[in-house]
This record gives sequence, C-alpha cells and structure tokens, in this order.
Amino acid sequence: MIELGYYCLIASLLLCGYGTIAATIGGMRRNLPLVRSAENAVLAHFAILSIASLCLWYLLLTDEFLVEYVASYSARDIPTAYKFTAFWGGQKGSLLLWAMVLSLFSCIAVIQNRNKNRDLMPYTTAVLLATILFFMVLLNFATNPFDTLEVRPVDGRGLNPLLQNIYMIIHPPCLFLGYVGLTIPFAFAMGALISGKLDTSWIHTVRKWTLVAWVFLTFGITLGGAWAYEELGWGGYWAWDPVENASFMPWLIATAFLHSIMITEKKGMLKLWNFILILLAFELSIFGTFITRSGIISSVHSFALSNIGPFFVVFLAISTLFGMFWIFYRSESLRSEQRMRSFLSREASFLLNNLLFVSICFAIFWGTVFPILSEWVTGEKITVSTPFFNQVNMPLGLALLVLTGICPLIAWRKASLKNFQRNFIVPLTGGLLSGVIVALFGILDWIPLLFFSASGFVATTMFYEFYKGSRARQTIRPTSFWVALLDLTLMNKRRYGGYIIHLGVVLVFVGIIASSFFSVEQFFTVRQGEQFGFGNYQLKFQSLIEKKDPEKDVVQAHVEVWKNGKQIDELFPRKDFHHKSEQPMTEVRIRSTFKEDLYLVLSDISEWNNQRQATFHVFVNPLVQAIWIGIGVMVMGGIFILFPNAKRSQSVSSKKPQEESDNEIV
Repeated sequence: MIELGYYCLIASLLLCGYGTIAATIGGMRRNLPLVRSAENAVLAHFAILSIASLCLWYLLLTDEFLVEYVASYSARDIPTAYKFTAFWGGQKGSLLLWAMVLSLFSCIAVIQNRNKNRDLMPYTTAVLLATILFFMVLLNFATNPFDTLEVRPVDGRGLNPLLQNIYMIIHPPCLFLGYVGLTIPFAFAMGALISGKLDTSWIHTVRKWTLVAWVFLTFGITLGGAWAYEELGWGGYWAWDPVENASFMPWLIATAFLHSIMITEKKGMLKLWNFILILLAFELSIFGTFITRSGIISSVHSFALSNIGPFFVVFLAISTLFGMFWIFYRSESLRSEQRMRSFLSREASFLLNNLLFVSICFAIFWGTVFPILSEWVTGEKITVSTPFFNQVNMPLGLALLVLTGICPLIAWRKASLKNFQRNFIVPLTGGLLSGVIVALFGILDWIPLLFFSASGFVATTMFYEFYKGSRARQTIRPTSFWVALLDLTLMNKRRYGGYIIHLGVVLVFVGIIASSFFSVEQFFTVRQGEQFGFGNYQLKFQSLIEKKDPEKDVVQAHVEVWKNGKQIDELFPRKDFHHKSEQPMTEVRIRSTFKEDLYLVLSDISEWNNQRQATFHVFVNPLVQAIWIGIGVMVMGGIFILFPNAKRSQSVSSKKPQEESDNEIV
C-alpha cells in the first residue's frame, strides 16, 4: 500500500502537468480533441488520487507505523473513528484531502459543462489542473504522506487529544469543501477573461458553486466555534485567532460576491468588481490553507512550522499576478452597461454592502498578518489582540446589519420620498419598539441598545417583505395567506431564501452581542460538600471521582445545580491527563437553555487540611444558543436557494406582483 500510494501521487502529478498543457494548447488552437483529452485527464486524476487516499486510510486503520504520518497521528488504542479522521489531523494528510476534494469538484465541473460553456472550458480546465498541480508538487516533493521511518515504532503518538472531538470529525472537511469550492468560480472567471466571453453566462454557472462553498464555510466555521466553546475551556467561541480569521475572510468576500453578481445580472453593473472579488476569495482560501498548514503564525489550530511556506508564497504571488493581469487586460470590456443614478437606490446600497464586507475583511487581514510584518521589519513579533478586531469591526458590523434591512426596502435607480414612506414606516417602528423593549429590561448601554434596535429593524423588514409578497399574491389568486406564503417562497427561492438567511443573521448578532456584553464569570475554590452561589444558581460540589484507563487518567467533579430551591441538573466537569501527550485536558460541562448557558470548568485540584478541594471557573453566557440556531437558519436558507424554483401556474405567471418582480436578495 505504501508503494501504491507513492506511485499514485507521481502519476497524479504527471496527469496534472499533461492536462494543464493540453487544455491550454487545445484552447489556443481550438483543438477539441486535445481539450477533451485534458478533461479526461481531470477524471483520471480523481480516480488515481482516490486510490492514493484509500491507501492512506488503509495504512491508518491497520496501524502501519512504518509510515511517518501514521506514527505521528494515529495509535493502536484510539477509537477507529479518530483513526479515520487522522487523515486530516496532520499537514500531509490534510493537503492530500485538499487535492482530492478539488479533483472531485473539478470532475463535477467538467461533467456539468460537457456540452456548454465550450469557449470557457479549455482555460477553466487548465486553471483547475494548474491549481491541483501545485498541491501535487507539495505532496510529491515537500510533504509526502507516504514517507517512511527507518525503524518501525511499536506504537504511534496518536491524534492530539484536542482533536479527538466529534466536531473535529466534521469541521476540517467542511472548511476544505468551502475553500476548494471557491476554486471553481475562480477557474470559470479566469476562463471567461482569457476567452473573452464576458457576458453573464459565467456568472450563471458559478453562482451555485459559490453558494455551495458559502454554505460549507458557514457550517465549518460554526463547528469550529462550537469546538472552541466546548473543548478549550475559556468560555468563548471566537477569539480572532489567526486560523479563525483565515476561514472568515474568504467567507466575507464570497458573501460580497453573491450580493454583487445580482447587480450585474439586473443592471449590467460592477462587472470588473465581480472579477476582483472572486480573485480575492480564491487567494484568501489559499492564504487560509497556508496559515493553517505552514505554522507561520502561532495558533491553537495550526501545525508546527514547516518547509511548505515558500511554496505557498510563490503560488499566491503567481496566481494573484495572473488574475490581475487578465482583469486589467479585459478592463475595457468590463465597463458597466449603466451608471448609478442615485446614492439613494438599491444599487448604491448593494455597493455599500460590498464595501463594508471588504473593509471588514481588510481589517481582519491586517490584524492577522501584522505579527509577520512586524517581525520582518523590527525582528520582533507583535501580536494584535482581540480589542483591535472588536473596535474596528463593531461599527462596520453595525452598519452592515442596518444595511441588511435597508436593501430590500429601497427602490432600484432612485428612491422617492413616497417609497420611503411606504416601505420604511413599519420596519423603523419595529426597530424602535425593539430598542424600547430592551431598555425596559434594563439594558441601557448604548452599544447593545443600537445592535438590538438594528436587529429588530432587520427582522421586521424580513417579515414585512414576506407579508407584502403573500398579500400581493392573494390579490392575483385568492387563497389562504399561508398557502400564498408557501407558494411565494417556493417560486422565489433565491429572494426569499435570502430573507431566511438574513433572519439567521439577526439571531447571530443578537447572540453575539448578548454573550459579549452580558457574560459574567467567577472563580470559586471549595471543599467537597460545600455550596457556592453564582447569579441565580446554587452549585454544590459533591465529590471528586478518579478513573484510570490505558489512554488517560481522569479526575471528575460531581456538581449539583440548584435554582429557586430545586435541583435542576448535575454536571461533571473533569480533567483528563493523557499519558502520551503528558498534558492535562480540560473537559467542560455546559447546561444550555435558549436564555443562557451555565458553563462549568474544573480549573484545579488541591489539598487543604487533608481535605481535597477544587477550583471552578464558572460562566453564565446569555443567548449563546441564538448563535447556533441563527447559523443553522443561515445554512438552511442557503440550501433552500440551491433548489430550483417551483413552476408558476399560468394564472400567476401571466401577472406577477411588483413584490415578486424585484430582484432576489441573498
């Protein structure tokens, strides 16, 4: 299996090299057989790389510790599920996974376009294969997962205990699917630029690809936050960690692109901007992989410093220059078909929306790379802390939230006073009422008050749009309101799926603001049998339970949770002392309701007067569940959009209301 894996990687490298050259020459000479041969190379490459991947999985599952990667990331006594996920637990395996997923997506793109987009496909195929070729160079010459040791160890070091978590089974593949998914739109964009076919056909092709990548990135980022919340024991879910930032930045640009292309489709505007955005999204996905896999920036998520950094820097430079060259070469052909007539228009609001997304992304990028830049300039690595990200992004986030509610309400071309009066009264009333209600509950801090009011404004806007559209539909085909609402949504999935996403965004903002501004925490050191109060809770430390197994020693605390004189739960936070890693791992316990999370950490164990005592770190985090629910709503909205619209009946299609004729909002 080791030799087979080696040979498959070599064959994959040669196929990518051949396919890239064949697709390029075939496109230039309009040689269809040569282009088909390159497309067949894509299919063959996926088959061969799949064999290589199966070989690595086989070696992991059979404990073949002669392979350096298996010895580093697997062990005899870890569960089979984690032996399977060890495939992406280290640098070498994760890069192989990256290449395999990209090969799979490239196969799908080639098969989907066998009989369409033929002007674009030669160059699209060449770009896809060139990107895969980069990873094959890495896997063959810098970080081969089939490298062997001189002596076979008896056992492996095992997967990092932090990664032995259900979220880590799903989180990395989801992020890879998101990263890789953005390569497909980039390849089609380059194909459009090189071929000169610059109508909106390439946009129609990549819209769903971008949305698929967006859904996977959203889900992957969420799983990473949930893992940090439950596994790291610091009471939070987001710390502006470099690797967190690396996944968030392409998400921001992909979101901006999904909004921007609607103006291009509707008004023929922002053509040049769309190409810049998709280039940025692709480069940031590669940058995210670089940050995570190179170890160049310290992070709880990243690997040790490796030799692959220069490879990534060279590829980033070449691909960026390549993309910018073609964008500027075709810039004259990318002029907008219409001019923006007014700043008080939906076009202007979408453009501002894009600028806000890009501004947030730039601020995060600057804060992320600043340690590298400072080390290059001064010789000292200066880390940018959380306050910088919060202070810069908070006003931008608030502006973006408000704009989320404005965009659906404002008219195309130029909004009139009548338009404002008709569309804004109800949402503004909803926003003001939200602020008043929040203030009545004693929340008078102006920052949360502004965010909660803006959230109310956006939520009211979304529900109001659903209401107006359903009522308009009832005037055309008399039916019940709920049937009209269902028909309206199914026939306009892109628009109303976007509204569903925006409702999820509101929940996320509410959860973030509540948990950020109103979370409380405290340390307690108590002996067995003692009680301690925190907020509305009474906690009783009953006992310490010690367990031993071949993999680790466990010390577990038994804590009863009381509220209003009644016992409502039992929590068992613990510390795990893993024998191989020789470091303690904190396993928190959380009692979750929609209102708040009681978050309990066993921080320390000691002796006092021959009695054992424990130190607990206790948090009460309000509305954290709103974040997870909100992101779930966002993901469902994105999936909903991916399905085609239901067919309109003749009676409806002959006359559709104004609310349905407006362009979709994502």
